[in-house]
Amino acid sequence: MTLTTKLSALALLASTAFSSSAFAIDNVWISSTPWDSSSLSDYAEWHTFDSTADSTPDFGANGAVYETTGRAFVASTGNLYSFSGSTAYTITLSDVAIGDVFDVYVRVATVGSTFQRPATLDGIEATFVQTYYATQEFGGFGGGYLEEGYWKWENVSTANGWLVFNLNANAHTGFDQLALATVAVAAVPEPSTYGMVAIGLGLIGFIGRQRKRQIG
Repeated sequence: MTLTTKLSALALLASTAFSSSAFAIDNVWISSTPWDSSSLSDYAEWHTFDSTADSTPDFGANGAVYETTGRAFVASTGNLYSFSGSTAYTITLSDVAIGDVFDVYVRVATVGSTFQRPATLDGIEATFVQTYYATQEFGGFGGGYLEEGYWKWENVSTANGWLVFNLNANAHTGFDQLALATVAVAAVPEPSTYGMVAIGLGLIGFIGRQRKRQIG
């Protein structure tokens, strides 16, 4: 048996074992949504991945996921899995309202292993918030993790309608679920805006006093 054949057989065996044991909770979020009951402006969610370049979310629209190392493959359950090493993902959300301000969330569920903690949105880092964690025996392949969590970026705006995220997963991570969400927030005025408002109020007060003098 050649090395390539052995690796292919091992990958198939791993995929089968995960599908019968570790992925028993596929397609179900265990933890509550990080954005609570907030109304969402944009949303895209995957429960199964069609390929390592998947631009068809199961719910919502305008999202895409790209695995960029070439190490991941689609397991029999629709999860993205890497047997040989860590993986890197570029994730996009398009048609976001230009100039509006949002809180932005990337929510993930994994089995086997976990995502690395920092992630970036257009080069800006956010810290991972863990919302669920447990250990599980993976059908003779040893113990591993079940994890859910999210990254959040606050007061985000875009000049071109695109949000680009970069995430990295440790080896033996089954990427189970993904959700992208934006929540519109009120823009925080620039200091110069406050200055203009103060000047405007001052002029209104001055005009009011002049009119009172004229009437008096």
